[in-house]
Amino acid sequence: MSGKPMKILVVGGGPAGLFFSIIAKRALPTATVHLREQNPQGVTYGWGVAFTESAADTLRPAAPDVIDALTTNTRHDRMVISLDGVDVPVQVGRSHLNARWSLLAILEKFALAAGVHITHDCDTVVTEDNMADWDLVIGADGVHSRTRERFANHFQPSVELGDNWLAWYGTPKPYPPSIILRNSEYGVLMVHASRFSAEMSNFTVEVGQETFDRLGFAGMSEDESRERCEQLFANSLDGAPLRSDHSPWFQTKFVSCARWTHQNLVLIGDALHTVHPSIGSGTRFAMRDAVYLTQALVGAEWDVEVGLKEFERVRKPVADAFQAAAKRSIAWYEGLPSRTITHPTKFALEYLMRTGRVSYRDFRRENREVVLGYERDLR
Repeated sequence: MSGKPMKILVVGGGPAGLFFSIIAKRALPTATVHLREQNPQGVTYGWGVAFTESAADTLRPAAPDVIDALTTNTRHDRMVISLDGVDVPVQVGRSHLNARWSLLAILEKFALAAGVHITHDCDTVVTEDNMADWDLVIGADGVHSRTRERFANHFQPSVELGDNWLAWYGTPKPYPPSIILRNSEYGVLMVHASRFSAEMSNFTVEVGQETFDRLGFAGMSEDESRERCEQLFANSLDGAPLRSDHSPWFQTKFVSCARWTHQNLVLIGDALHTVHPSIGSGTRFAMRDAVYLTQALVGAEWDVEVGLKEFERVRKPVADAFQAAAKRSIAWYEGLPSRTITHPTKFALEYLMRTGRVSYRDFRRENREVVLGYERDLR
């Protein structure tokens, strides 16, 4: 790298963009790092986001103080799999949950302390002319990335919509991490729930297309859908309300890109590739991109061309394997509406082993009594 101070532009103020800004600025204090975010400060959508303990451990070496700050809130090491009102509590690895707005506020605080310049509520469109003004441009503008779409001919993205429909609500009822499945007259109804603060839990409803159509969700307003979901899961909610935060029905986008870089521009996080809410690792996946990219640039002594090639070479096989696990999870969820599921423990086993990352032996070791009861039922 020449003696001239490096100029870095980061587009997108989500976990990937903020974490990269922090660790890059710390690694190269002489650099000028600007981050642009289209939303006003403090404005974000959604509810709680999770880190597993293993995810925190892999991220911690890059910025121990940052990860420590993100893992002091709500912790869980047990999960409940519920089928038609029958609960199966299971032991799982520890997870840490934060409100999304709290996580972003913590990351932004560390970024500002590191000397990153942050601008909110601004134009985040990247053009070829913009790229010429910077030594390095990071496209971290999320799953709906305008950066990726503007240069789609180069990045060659593939975007697949999931078959199921989801609506991401919050509720004041405290839930341990839970999967709630109901066989109803409309079809299979499912919820992903988890407490992320003393006051609130996630409550994400997921249904297949036929159930979505039978319930008439396509013709409902956001408030009408929320009220209907309160009725459908009244027994689980115990009278607690569901709350919206721009919570329309959506189908997940599974994004991958044939190319990761274009000149001095590189995509990271959901702009580059996604996993799936069902494996709960999107934030970790995005932040790991930031770590791999910074390591590659440091190893290349901040030679952008060399560093970006190294980032793709090293990170891509790992990311591809993670996306493969996500696809297995998606297939499992999208196959549920066509099935009749009657055994709660069998359902719990299937759920925890769906990606291929947890074996029957692993589950049996951590949940011996649950599995022994299941094995006795089979005799």
